[in-house]
Amino acid sequence: MTAIEQPTASRRRAKRGNYAPSRARREQIASAVLQIVDQSGYGDVTVIRISKETGIPQSSVLYHFPTKDHLLVGAMEYADSLDGKEYNLESAWPELSEDMLDKLIRMRLSRRNRLLLMTYLRGLATQPDNPASKYLAAKDMRTVDHWTKLCTQLQHQGVMHQALDAKRTAMQILALWQGLVQAYLRDDSFDADTMHDLFMDGMRHLTCRNWQEFLTYLSRPDVGI
Repeated sequence: MTAIEQPTASRRRAKRGNYAPSRARREQIASAVLQIVDQSGYGDVTVIRISKETGIPQSSVLYHFPTKDHLLVGAMEYADSLDGKEYNLESAWPELSEDMLDKLIRMRLSRRNRLLLMTYLRGLATQPDNPASKYLAAKDMRTVDHWTKLCTQLQHQGVMHQALDAKRTAMQILALWQGLVQAYLRDDSFDADTMHDLFMDGMRHLTCRNWQEFLTYLSRPDVGI
Protein backbone atom coordinates (compact mmCIF):
# COMPACT_ATOMS: atom_id res chain seq x y z
CA MET A 1 0.00 0.00 0.00
CA THR A 2 1.43 3.35 -0.99
CA ALA A 3 1.58 6.50 1.10
CA ILE A 4 -1.13 8.00 -1.07
CA GLU A 5 -3.48 5.04 -0.52
CA GLN A 6 -3.18 4.98 3.27
CA PRO A 7 -4.94 8.30 4.06
CA THR A 8 -7.64 7.44 1.50
CA ALA A 9 -8.43 4.20 3.28
CA SER A 10 -8.32 6.01 6.61
CA ARG A 11 -10.79 8.58 5.41
CA ARG A 12 -13.09 5.84 4.21
CA ARG A 13 -13.00 4.14 7.60
CA ALA A 14 -13.68 7.44 9.35
CA LYS A 15 -16.63 8.13 7.07
CA ARG A 16 -18.22 4.77 7.91
CA GLY A 17 -17.50 5.30 11.58
CA ASN A 18 -19.27 8.67 11.64
CA TYR A 19 -22.47 7.35 10.07
CA ALA A 20 -24.08 6.06 13.26
CA PRO A 21 -23.50 9.24 15.32
CA SER A 22 -24.79 11.32 12.41
CA ARG A 23 -27.97 9.25 12.18
CA ALA A 24 -28.44 9.43 15.93
CA ARG A 25 -28.12 13.21 15.81
CA ARG A 26 -30.71 13.45 13.02
CA GLU A 27 -33.12 11.37 15.09
CA GLN A 28 -32.44 13.52 18.16
CA ILE A 29 -33.29 16.65 16.20
CA ALA A 30 -36.37 15.09 14.58
CA SER A 31 -37.58 13.85 17.97
CA ALA A 32 -37.25 17.35 19.45
CA VAL A 33 -39.20 18.85 16.54
CA LEU A 34 -41.95 16.24 16.96
CA GLN A 35 -42.24 17.02 20.67
CA ILE A 36 -42.71 20.72 19.90
CA VAL A 37 -45.32 19.92 17.27
CA ASP A 38 -47.25 17.73 19.72
CA GLN A 39 -47.01 20.30 22.52
CA SER A 40 -47.77 23.57 20.74
CA GLY A 41 -47.93 23.10 16.98
CA TYR A 42 -45.58 23.31 14.02
CA GLY A 43 -45.61 27.13 14.10
CA ASP A 44 -43.40 27.07 17.20
CA VAL A 45 -40.62 25.10 15.54
CA THR A 46 -37.46 27.19 15.11
CA VAL A 47 -33.79 26.33 14.68
CA ILE A 48 -32.95 28.38 17.76
CA ARG A 49 -35.42 26.48 19.93
CA ILE A 50 -34.27 23.10 18.60
CA SER A 51 -30.68 24.03 19.33
CA LYS A 52 -31.50 25.07 22.89
CA GLU A 53 -33.56 21.97 23.68
CA THR A 54 -31.10 19.47 22.20
CA GLY A 55 -27.82 21.22 22.94
CA ILE A 56 -26.89 20.79 19.29
CA PRO A 57 -25.33 23.87 17.64
CA GLN A 58 -27.57 25.71 15.18
CA SER A 59 -25.01 25.12 12.43
CA SER A 60 -25.28 21.37 13.00
CA VAL A 61 -29.09 21.50 13.00
CA LEU A 62 -28.99 23.31 9.66
CA TYR A 63 -26.43 20.85 8.33
CA HIS A 64 -28.89 17.99 8.80
CA PHE A 65 -32.06 19.99 8.04
CA PRO A 66 -31.32 23.06 5.85
CA THR A 67 -34.77 24.69 6.25
CA LYS A 68 -37.78 24.63 8.57
CA ASP A 69 -39.65 22.58 5.97
CA HIS A 70 -36.90 19.95 6.16
CA LEU A 71 -37.26 19.94 9.94
CA LEU A 72 -41.01 19.39 9.74
CA VAL A 73 -40.68 16.62 7.16
CA GLY A 74 -37.95 15.01 9.26
CA ALA A 75 -40.25 15.05 12.29
CA MET A 76 -43.04 13.29 10.40
CA GLU A 77 -40.66 10.72 8.94
CA TYR A 78 -39.51 10.01 12.49
CA ALA A 79 -43.15 9.78 13.65
CA ASP A 80 -43.91 7.34 10.83
CA SER A 81 -41.04 5.10 11.90
CA LEU A 82 -42.27 5.09 15.51
CA ASP A 83 -45.84 4.25 14.48
CA GLY A 84 -44.60 1.49 12.21
CA LYS A 85 -42.77 -0.14 15.11
CA GLU A 86 -45.56 0.37 17.64
CA TYR A 87 -48.37 -0.95 15.45
CA ASN A 88 -46.28 -3.33 13.33
CA LEU A 89 -47.94 -1.89 10.23
CA GLU A 90 -45.79 -3.62 7.63
CA SER A 91 -46.91 -7.09 8.70
CA ALA A 92 -50.28 -6.20 10.26
CA TRP A 93 -51.94 -4.37 7.39
CA PRO A 94 -52.61 -7.35 5.15
CA GLU A 95 -54.40 -8.91 8.14
CA LEU A 96 -55.91 -5.65 9.39
CA SER A 97 -58.95 -6.26 11.55
CA GLU A 98 -61.77 -3.80 12.19
CA ASP A 99 -60.63 -3.51 15.82
CA MET A 100 -57.11 -2.53 14.78
CA LEU A 101 -58.49 -0.10 12.19
CA ASP A 102 -60.60 1.53 14.89
CA LYS A 103 -57.51 1.79 17.12
CA LEU A 104 -55.47 3.38 14.33
CA ILE A 105 -58.22 5.90 13.49
CA ARG A 106 -58.55 7.03 17.09
CA MET A 107 -54.77 7.19 17.51
CA ARG A 108 -54.46 9.46 14.46
CA LEU A 109 -57.30 11.73 15.62
CA SER A 110 -55.81 12.08 19.12
CA ARG A 111 -52.77 13.77 17.56
CA ARG A 112 -54.48 16.85 16.22
CA ASN A 113 -51.29 18.91 15.85
CA ARG A 114 -49.80 16.22 13.63
CA LEU A 115 -52.91 16.25 11.45
CA LEU A 116 -52.58 20.02 11.15
CA LEU A 117 -48.93 19.63 10.20
CA MET A 118 -49.78 17.03 7.56
CA THR A 119 -52.35 19.41 6.08
CA TYR A 120 -49.68 22.11 5.94
CA LEU A 121 -47.20 19.74 4.31
CA ARG A 122 -49.74 18.71 1.68
CA GLY A 123 -49.99 22.35 0.68
CA LEU A 124 -46.19 22.59 0.42
CA ALA A 125 -46.09 19.34 -1.57
CA THR A 126 -47.61 21.13 -4.58
CA GLN A 127 -44.12 22.64 -5.02
CA PRO A 128 -41.98 19.92 -6.65
CA ASP A 129 -38.73 21.20 -5.12
CA ASN A 130 -40.11 21.22 -1.57
CA PRO A 131 -39.03 18.26 0.65
CA ALA A 132 -42.71 17.66 1.49
CA SER A 133 -43.35 16.68 -2.14
CA LYS A 134 -41.02 13.69 -2.14
CA TYR A 135 -42.00 12.68 1.39
CA LEU A 136 -45.74 12.63 0.75
CA ALA A 137 -45.39 10.96 -2.64
CA ALA A 138 -43.55 8.07 -0.98
CA LYS A 139 -45.89 8.00 2.04
CA ASP A 140 -49.05 7.94 -0.11
CA MET A 141 -47.54 5.27 -2.33
CA ARG A 142 -46.91 3.05 0.69
CA THR A 143 -50.43 3.67 1.98
CA VAL A 144 -52.03 2.82 -1.37
CA ASP A 145 -49.88 -0.30 -1.60
CA HIS A 146 -51.02 -1.45 1.87
CA TRP A 147 -54.69 -0.82 1.06
CA THR A 148 -54.34 -2.55 -2.30
CA LYS A 149 -53.13 -5.69 -0.52
CA LEU A 150 -55.98 -5.43 1.97
CA CYS A 151 -58.58 -4.92 -0.77
CA THR A 152 -57.23 -7.92 -2.68
CA GLN A 153 -57.57 -10.00 0.44
CA LEU A 154 -61.13 -8.76 0.99
CA GLN A 155 -61.95 -9.86 -2.56
CA HIS A 156 -60.56 -13.34 -1.85
CA GLN A 157 -62.74 -13.47 1.25
CA GLY A 158 -65.82 -12.45 -0.74
CA VAL A 159 -66.22 -9.25 1.27
CA MET A 160 -65.28 -6.85 -1.55
CA HIS A 161 -66.86 -7.00 -5.01
CA GLN A 162 -64.72 -8.97 -7.46
CA ALA A 163 -65.32 -6.50 -10.31
CA LEU A 164 -63.62 -3.63 -8.46
CA ASP A 165 -60.01 -2.68 -9.14
CA ALA A 166 -58.11 -3.12 -5.86
CA LYS A 167 -55.61 -0.30 -6.46
CA ARG A 168 -58.22 2.22 -7.60
CA THR A 169 -60.32 1.37 -4.55
CA ALA A 170 -57.23 1.84 -2.35
CA MET A 171 -56.68 5.30 -3.83
CA GLN A 172 -60.33 6.17 -3.16
CA ILE A 173 -60.03 5.01 0.45
CA LEU A 174 -56.98 7.26 0.91
CA ALA A 175 -58.90 10.20 -0.59
CA LEU A 176 -61.85 9.44 1.72
CA TRP A 177 -59.58 9.56 4.78
CA GLN A 178 -57.91 12.81 3.72
CA GLY A 179 -61.27 14.46 3.04
CA LEU A 180 -62.70 13.40 6.39
CA VAL A 181 -59.59 14.67 8.18
CA GLN A 182 -60.17 18.13 6.71
CA ALA A 183 -63.76 18.10 7.97
CA TYR A 184 -62.57 16.90 11.38
CA LEU A 185 -60.04 19.74 11.66
CA ARG A 186 -62.53 22.44 10.58
CA ASP A 187 -65.54 21.37 12.63
CA ASP A 188 -65.20 21.07 16.42
CA SER A 189 -68.45 19.10 16.61
CA PHE A 190 -66.93 16.43 14.36
CA ASP A 191 -65.77 13.97 17.04
CA ALA A 192 -63.83 10.72 16.84
CA ASP A 193 -66.96 8.55 16.86
CA THR A 194 -68.43 10.46 13.91
CA MET A 195 -65.13 10.23 12.05
CA HIS A 196 -64.92 6.50 12.67
CA ASP A 197 -68.51 5.84 11.59
CA LEU A 198 -68.20 7.92 8.41
CA PHE A 199 -64.93 6.30 7.42
CA MET A 200 -66.20 2.77 8.00
CA ASP A 201 -69.43 3.57 6.15
CA GLY A 202 -67.44 5.05 3.26
CA MET A 203 -65.29 1.93 3.09
CA ARG A 204 -68.38 -0.26 2.88
CA HIS A 205 -69.61 1.77 -0.08
CA LEU A 206 -66.24 1.80 -1.86
CA THR A 207 -65.82 -1.96 -1.50
CA CYS A 208 -69.49 -2.66 -2.30
CA ARG A 209 -69.62 -4.60 0.94
CA ASN A 210 -73.35 -4.03 1.40
CA TRP A 211 -73.99 -5.53 -2.02
CA GLN A 212 -71.73 -8.50 -1.31
CA GLU A 213 -73.58 -9.18 1.93
CA PHE A 214 -76.89 -8.97 0.06
CA LEU A 215 -75.67 -11.51 -2.52
CA THR A 216 -74.50 -13.81 0.28
CA TYR A 217 -77.93 -13.50 1.88
CA LEU A 218 -79.68 -14.39 -1.36
CA SER A 219 -77.52 -17.49 -1.80
CA ARG A 220 -78.56 -18.94 1.54
CA PRO A 221 -80.68 -22.12 1.15
CA ASP A 222 -83.11 -21.03 3.85
CA VAL A 223 -83.97 -17.78 2.05
CA GLY A 224 -85.70 -19.66 -0.74
CA ILE A 225 -85.35 -17.04 -3.52
